[in-house]
Amino acid sequence: MTAYPIGVEVSCDGPDEQTDCPDSAAIRAGFASRTARQVRADGRADGWTTRRAPGRLRDVCPGCGRARQDGAR
Repeated sequence: MTAYPIGVEVSCDGPDEQTDCPDSAAIRAGFASRTARQVRADGRADGWTTRRAPGRLRDVCPGCGRARQDGAR
């Protein structure tokens, strides 16, 4: 039997650097999504945002994105 990678999961980094996502949200990948870039593109269609942090990307689900905009934690 041979195992093949079927893609990647991109999960929410929370509303800020000190707080984890309360819902443990992850982007629902489509069948054609194989790379992190493709999965992030799928997520943007569902309201996810991606912002640059020093040395990496931070992925934020719609719920945490609203919390950040509202100033709530």
